[in-house]
Amino acid sequence: MHKLLNIFLVIILLSACSKNDSINEVKLSSLVKADFSYTQDLFDCTLNENESLIGLESFFSKNIEEYKNIAELENLNISIFFPENNTNITTFIISIISNNNPLGLKKFIDAVKSDAINEVASCSFAIFQHKGINLKEEPINNKSFINAEILRCKYNDTYNFGTFQISINRFINNLRTIELPYSISYLEDNSKNDSFIWINYFYTEDYEDILLKNWANKEDSAEIQNEFSTNATCIDSKKYKSYKLI
Repeated sequence: MHKLLNIFLVIILLSACSKNDSINEVKLSSLVKADFSYTQDLFDCTLNENESLIGLESFFSKNIEEYKNIAELENLNISIFFPENNTNITTFIISIISNNNPLGLKKFIDAVKSDAINEVASCSFAIFQHKGINLKEEPINNKSFINAEILRCKYNDTYNFGTFQISINRFINNLRTIELPYSISYLEDNSKNDSFIWINYFYTEDYEDILLKNWANKEDSAEIQNEFSTNATCIDSKKYKSYKLI
């Protein structure tokens, strides 16, 4: 009887320890934070009725020196994202990378508003200042545009950047075996850390063929995708052509 009681107590103790270990792992992982190095805002815009990309290009061309001066003074990196494979483009994103500089960002926004961008497009200029980190960087060449994929994701319950980091590192190390020039940016909302934006930048036109041929069907690929799905759920994924404005 005493022997059975001892075994029962050991099982209870081991179970309690296992639960404590699991709780401790969650607590420890939540302490791991990304080493954010910049801020980035993504402003959604819609072309006005009867307006086209020609009108948008004319607007920025007309005032480009003014915007360059602001960008250089405030250390802003400004790009425009247009939806890929869309012959009738009506929406676009203005992406502005800054060094935690909402006042400098506001100066640029005030300038485009003053120059009447609203006559060409309607933009949601709400400043959120997403915290950003480059998970993988590639020297940017002088191409006129970059292929970009923006994924908006949310962490699953009990998961966070700390639990996700192992999968991220494994993913990046795995793709290093492929001759594919690309970069990855990771953005988190300043007001909450349960969601994030993941941006892939590819510098070759045939990047999808390269991924499909050399990585997508590998065993490691399936395992890494499962790890990603365990950590987070991506709400949507959209492809763009990114053009550097300034």
